[in-house]
Amino acid sequence: MIGLDTVRVVLVGTLYGGNVGSVCRAMANMGCCDLALVAPQNLDMDEARMMACHATDILDSRSVFDTLADAVQDCSLVVGSTAREGLYRQHVQSPREWAPRIVEAAGAGRVALVFGREDNGLNNEEIGLCSHLVRIPTAGYRSLNLAQSVMICLYELFVATGRYEPPAEKSIEAPSGVRERMFTMWRESLLAVGFMQADKADHMMLGVRRIFSRGRLTEDDARILMGVARQMNWLAGEWRTLTGEPPGRMPAVPATPNESGD
Repeated sequence: MIGLDTVRVVLVGTLYGGNVGSVCRAMANMGCCDLALVAPQNLDMDEARMMACHATDILDSRSVFDTLADAVQDCSLVVGSTAREGLYRQHVQSPREWAPRIVEAAGAGRVALVFGREDNGLNNEEIGLCSHLVRIPTAGYRSLNLAQSVMICLYELFVATGRYEPPAEKSIEAPSGVRERMFTMWRESLLAVGFMQADKADHMMLGVRRIFSRGRLTEDDARILMGVARQMNWLAGEWRTLTGEPPGRMPAVPATPNESGD
């Protein structure tokens, strides 16, 4: 299965060490480890190390190049990130649109994701070295934080690899017999605590069934709910023992001025 170990994240002219560290952390999250810095600008490496958190190994193994051409010379696909418009930037696509193509290329060789300076992005000469351009869709204001941009792009690539497998529910869906036993216990308990009267029980239980049918109810879920019903029955019995009377319905809560329309 294709991973992101052949994806190189290239940061051009980066100004802030904190951004570099945050990029390292994003790379570690998505299984990418190849970081290249092109002409970094007097970075505060203490800040970078602090923001890298548990990804300092990526920071320590970074490569540093004088030019973008040197940084991507061994990459078969060079994808530049740009938020700016222009004649030579009109063929941009979103990270999600490019992801399958990038992942395919990453399975055959090294590819580069190139991100520009925090203040000015990539210049036209650097754009010319990119075989593809990516732009992250936004609602209006296009400029994103550098590390956020890297995270979004790598996330789309990670999803496109198909490597992620969501955790499976361990408990099976509750069989009809278990569900009916649960509803029987809830009927008995709701009657015992005075929530409903016998002549309205059928109608009220349709509502209870509707609530528990909104999503997947597992066998473990049903057993927990049966435990709740069992406890309500026990408490109702204790009440009868102490008072000699069944539990009564609570008085209605007075409506607030907003609820009553006053």
